[in-house]
Amino acid sequence: MQLTDRINRIQISPTAAVISEAEKLKARGVDIADFGPGEPDFATPDHIKMAAIKAIEENKSKYTATGGIMPLREAICAWHKRELGSSYEAKECVVSVGGKHSIFNVMSVLIQQGDEVIVPAPYWVSFPDIVKYAGGTPVFVPTLPEDGFAVRDSAIEKAITPRTKLLILNSPSNPTGGVVPPDEYERILAVCKKHNIWLLGDDATRISLTSRTSRTRSPAPRARKKTPSSSDRSQRPLR
Repeated sequence: MQLTDRINRIQISPTAAVISEAEKLKARGVDIADFGPGEPDFATPDHIKMAAIKAIEENKSKYTATGGIMPLREAICAWHKRELGSSYEAKECVVSVGGKHSIFNVMSVLIQQGDEVIVPAPYWVSFPDIVKYAGGTPVFVPTLPEDGFAVRDSAIEKAITPRTKLLILNSPSNPTGGVVPPDEYERILAVCKKHNIWLLGDDATRISLTSRTSRTRSPAPRARKKTPSSSDRSQRPLR
């Protein structure tokens, strides 16, 4: 069977491969610490379960608006404002099934054949394949331990070419935990504006941090016009 070029450009998910191997070891009785899936090591909290059950009992099981129901979007914006000091409106908020879904949507509408996407490394394993699926080429920019694995504006600018379309800025970083300081974030944003490239902010691991949370609050308040953002509470199977 002949598959499409776009599906042949991507590889089997490394996360799925790790999960598969971990399950084999568990089946053999091996006691392992599974670092494959990015999810909590506790069950879905009872209040979330009860809210889901209540919604089903109230027959809230019909099709909704593509961007999500308005009360949910308003609640998300209220949470974001309270916790992170932002000022988004519900019309600027879109609900998806997860961070990966949001990032895939962004790549699908912004990236086409021949475009380059800058990805600081180490990186979340799904970034390159999502870029490739959309027809783009990932360009990796290394980060250093002595910099706390935070990418610098100078490194970003050196990687920009006439084909650069978008920068993925994952802060706090998965897998390193590196956080881009607010002043550095502003400089990176200025570089993106100078070269007219998109900045995709992925802060999915922000809610998992404690001591670093204040360092990631409102990293670039002027980044709204050309900065799609993905936030994922990492609560499975119910969010």
